[in-house]
Amino acid sequence: MFLPLFFKSGFSCLIAGGGQVASHKVGILLEAACNITIVSPEISGMVAEEVQKQSVRWLEREYAEGDCEGYQLVIAATPFREVNRRISEEAFKSGIPVNVVDDPELSTVIFPAIWRDRTLSIAVSTGGAAPFMAAEIRSLLARYARGMGQWIETGARFREIVKKEVTGAENRNRLYRKFLDAGFPGVSDDPPESFNLQDWLSWLENTDKSEK
Repeated sequence: MFLPLFFKSGFSCLIAGGGQVASHKVGILLEAACNITIVSPEISGMVAEEVQKQSVRWLEREYAEGDCEGYQLVIAATPFREVNRRISEEAFKSGIPVNVVDDPELSTVIFPAIWRDRTLSIAVSTGGAAPFMAAEIRSLLARYARGMGQWIETGARFREIVKKEVTGAENRNRLYRKFLDAGFPGVSDDPPESFNLQDWLSWLENTDKSEK
């Protein structure tokens, strides 16, 4: 079993391997503004394109002992299981999270299937058992969650006002419950521009879930 966590973006990552499998990881990590280094004698596809654009650093050689030092994440994506196992063991001993592509037994972290809508992120993982199903389940959840990113941003504005004007966790939680009970997606339609809590409460009172 893997513990589901979200890591802050922008960390440094080493990827061993420069083929199709590595390309997929590069895309995910670039989206998270990570600093990526590729170590591989050859590169192709998206990896080569990103190296050409200088958004990814390339060490043109085989992985060598000690390469993982100084990185916050290591990904083993070579076509050789023994090489991947060696990388995994070295990263583990150094306390560095490691993902061995298509080999959860050698991994301490795995990549879920992710869907984003503004500040909302939905991540689906099968714990490495059937990763081909994760993307399908993610798509099913996304159909229901579409538009919730805007709802969350509205909720964030409401939360800031409540934190400023209301004291006590119980009182605040009661108002947050009121916001949630007003319903989705109607509550995200034309929220007040005001920073006055009473204006927001009046808006919530006038939100009719039955018409949404």
